Amino acid sequence: MCNLKEQYYLIEPAMEDEEAMKLLFTKWKDFGGRMNPGLLKRYNNDYRKWLQCIEDWHKGVNIGENVPQTLFFLKNREGTILGATSLRHYLNHTNIVDGGHVAYGICPQYRGCGYGKLILDLALKKLSEMGIEKTLVTCDTDNIGSQKVILYNGGVLENQTYDEDGISINRYWIDN
Repeated sequence: MCNLKEQYYLIEPAMEDEEAMKLLFTKWKDFGGRMNPGLLKRYNNDYRKWLQCIEDWHKGVNIGENVPQTLFFLKNREGTILGATSLRHYLNHTNIVDGGHVAYGICPQYRGCGYGKLILDLALKKLSEMGIEKTLVTCDTDNIGSQKVILYNGGVLENQTYDEDGISINRYWIDN
C-alpha cells in the first residue's frame, strides 16, 4: 500500500474521476472521522453537481462571504486518489484564525505512508504559483500527525487559539 517511489501529482477533479471519487468517499465514510478538506463533504452522490459546486468555489461564485478555493486530488501514476487538498486564494476574518490557506486530508487506508508530507509539499508549491509567499496552516492541537506534517514542511508555530466551536487549534506559518 505504501510506495513512495511512485510518481505523485495534484490535479483538479474531472469527469473521469467519478468512480474513483465515489470509492474515496465511501471508504472515508466507512472509516469514520473527519473528512478533510471540507469541499469533499459537499459530495452527495451526484458527481456532476459536485463538480459544478467545486468549480463555483474556484471561481468564487455562489459562495457568499466565503473565500474562493481550488480543490486538488493527490494521485499516483495509476490514477488512484490518495487524498485531497483545498487551497484558499486569500485569507479572510474567519480563516486567518482557523483554516488558513490550505486544508488537506489523506484517505484513511493510505495514512502512515508519508502522503501527508507529500500533499502539503505539493500544495505549498501550488500556493507559491498563485503568488502566496507565506502560508498559514492550522490543525487541532490534539492532531499530532498533522502537526508532524506541518513541522516537516517548515511550519513555525505562531500561537494556539480556539475556533468558533471552542476547539483548540495551532496556527503555523510556512515560507513558500
